[in-house]
Amino acid sequence: MWRYGRLKPTKMLTIAGSDVLAGGGIQADLATFNEYGYFGLSAITSIVTVTPDDFTIHPVPIAILAAQLDAIFAIDDIAGVKVGLLPTVAHVELVAKSLKEYASHLPVIIDPVMAFKETSTTNVNELVKAIQTELLPLATITTPNLVEAELLSGRTIKTAADMTEAARIMQQMGAQSVVVKGGKRLAGQEAVDVLVAADGLKTFKTEKVANAYNNGAGCTFSSAIASQLAAGATTAHAVSDAKAFVYEGIKHGVPLNEALPVGNVWQAARRLSEEQ
Repeated sequence: MWRYGRLKPTKMLTIAGSDVLAGGGIQADLATFNEYGYFGLSAITSIVTVTPDDFTIHPVPIAILAAQLDAIFAIDDIAGVKVGLLPTVAHVELVAKSLKEYASHLPVIIDPVMAFKETSTTNVNELVKAIQTELLPLATITTPNLVEAELLSGRTIKTAADMTEAARIMQQMGAQSVVVKGGKRLAGQEAVDVLVAADGLKTFKTEKVANAYNNGAGCTFSSAIASQLAAGATTAHAVSDAKAFVYEGIKHGVPLNEALPVGNVWQAARRLSEEQ
C-alpha cells in the first residue's frame, strides 16, 4: 500500500458536495485523505439529502462557497485539490476561477460528478459545456464514469475501445490525463478502467464485487488518486493503487439498512484488513 505517515501531515482540499449518508462527497474524500496520511480540508458546494427512493441536491449559495474558498486558500501548505459535485454553471465558474488563482501549481483532480434527476436538458448541456471549457483544461487528471464520459466526449460507450476514444477526446479538451471508469455499467465480469496519459494508454482490471456497497466509489477513487499524485506518485501507480483501495472498500462495504438498497464504501477496509 502506498502510505504516507507523517507526524505533521500536509493538507489536501476537497471541493465537493456533502452526502448526508456519508457514502460519497466530502465525507468519502476526507476519510480517504486520512487513510493516505493527509489532513483534509473541505469547501462544501451543496448538500445532498437521500431517502429510500429519492435524493435532492441543495446548492450552497455562491457567496458562501466563495467565502469558503477564500478562507481555505489563505492556507499555504495545501498539497493537492480534488473537485467533485458542482451543481450549477455558476459553481463551476467560481471554482475554476479560484483554481486558476490559487492552485495552478498543485495537482488538481476533477471528478466530473453530474446528477441530473431534477435538471432540465438545457441545464445539463450548459453544465457539461462549463466542465469541458472551464475545468478540464485545469485537470491534472479527470475521472469520469461511463455516463459522465459519454456526456463530456459526445460518444456512446459500450466497449473498452470506446472508453479509450472518449478519454482521448477529453484529453484534447485540456486534461493532462483521463481515466474512464467502467464500473458495473460496462458488460463483463471485470471492472475495467482505461487511463490515457502523456506516456500512453493503460488498462486496469479487477473482478467485479458482487454486492451493492458501492456508494462513494467514484469519490473515493478520485481522492485516492489525488492523495498519491500530491506525494509524487506516477499517474499509473496512483490509478492502480486507487483501484485496489476502492476494491477493498466495496468488498468490505458498510450496509445502511433494509430500507436503502445500497451501502457505502468503507475507506478503512484495506488498512484494517492488512493489520489483521
